[in-house]
Amino acid sequence: MFNPWRREMWQCARTACAVISLALFCCASIGIAAPPTVGGATVSGLPIENLRVIDDDIIPMMGSLAIHGADAMTWGEYSFWMAQHESLQSNRAATVLQSIYDRPSSRANFPSFFLNSEIATKLIENIYSNTPSDAAVLFWTSRLNAYSSDPQISLRPLAKGRLIYDMVTNALGVANSDPNAGQFSRRLNAALVMKKETDTGAERNDQTATTAAIFNASRPRLLTITNDVATYNAALTPLARLNWVIDQSAIPASATYDAETGLLSVSGTELIALADPDNDIDLSKLTLYGDGSPYALTTAPVEITNSSSFQVRLNAADRIALRSRFNRDGTASSGNVKYLLAAAPGWSAALSAAQPQPALTGTRITVVNNAPAILNIDRSDAATRYDAATDGVLLMRYLLGFRNADLIANARGNGVNLRDAIQIENHISASLALLDVDGDGQALASTDGVMILRRLLNPGAAIGNAAAMATLTANAKRGTRTDAEVVSAIDALKP
Repeated sequence: MFNPWRREMWQCARTACAVISLALFCCASIGIAAPPTVGGATVSGLPIENLRVIDDDIIPMMGSLAIHGADAMTWGEYSFWMAQHESLQSNRAATVLQSIYDRPSSRANFPSFFLNSEIATKLIENIYSNTPSDAAVLFWTSRLNAYSSDPQISLRPLAKGRLIYDMVTNALGVANSDPNAGQFSRRLNAALVMKKETDTGAERNDQTATTAAIFNASRPRLLTITNDVATYNAALTPLARLNWVIDQSAIPASATYDAETGLLSVSGTELIALADPDNDIDLSKLTLYGDGSPYALTTAPVEITNSSSFQVRLNAADRIALRSRFNRDGTASSGNVKYLLAAAPGWSAALSAAQPQPALTGTRITVVNNAPAILNIDRSDAATRYDAATDGVLLMRYLLGFRNADLIANARGNGVNLRDAIQIENHISASLALLDVDGDGQALASTDGVMILRRLLNPGAAIGNAAAMATLTANAKRGTRTDAEVVSAIDALKP
């Protein structure tokens, strides 16, 4: 299984790891403006099997995986080692790998007191992900001992770098026949793809992500990859790569969702406006991720605000669907799923299908007002929250057309943060889609208002009590929802 260290093996390794140097969307180089993005993070759509890397790229990652078991380099450090490899005239791989081994951050896994047999054992464990046999440890220890006492004295300081190179290229050379070697080959390829999956200088992680952060993002993803090509492809789907770009580069959230108002505000780059109204952003191409299954928006297309942002007030169906997915304020759900907005090709209506655009572009989302107290209309304190005599009256008056002083006269509760008339009008106006509790497409005093008022007067009636539910909706329900569904929709407005 083991072969001497020689240049021919590197040629074999290059063939075994025909993986990619991502063709990034460098549109400027061909005279085309950069495509629009959401949040600035993008991933290309090239098929994984077409990805390739070059010698200067692969050597530093070989060292990182052999020493750390994952990518543990900032972009600045990775770029430095690539440049070093390119500039050297002889013993290029061994010199760079030895230098990576000698850096302080490598001492956590390879303490300076390690014997040669311990070094060989640890390297085998990292590369092959198994407990090495005594024969393997003996073979590679002997190789390291020989390099450490090389007759050519100038090569002795490169002993560990030469050993790492031998071990990695040997694994790559037998990747098609040895499952553990094949697993390492796929993980190395994946680490290189992830390292290259950036489209703008701002996403390079030398200014933001630390070595520890990169390792903590890289290691779990690489561990999912086995010798099975399906695990490799799953780890490198556009969605997985988008999450990787955002996390490894510490790109901040560029979207905010206000659960109380249903307003989704998104920042982007190079956004393009079309001549006709309400057609710049095709929201059906936007998928939101939180707890539960992914959710594709159904709200109608909207205009951009300017070349770097757009806003949309989501329809009732979208807002209801997002309640269970965006179930906690902040950037992650109660199930600790990071909120994400991913835009598929076609989201920017100005781009035709023939024009170059990312496979995915997206951003993390910050959620606010996750549990909106829609029916605490006056924003009063607990004693008069969800009160028929205040909130119920205010809602009925608004739906009947009352405004300004006539709207709030003698109809507000107590509290230090009470809404004034204008604030109440804005609050109800922003919530009309949710106040359509029977789902007939409109919020009316004679239907929705009556049923909401009845529920506020009888908040204790059990949803499972069919007779009570029928009483609450009697002669007022117009939509297709059942009695229980109507009352559940009301209760969701008063968490």
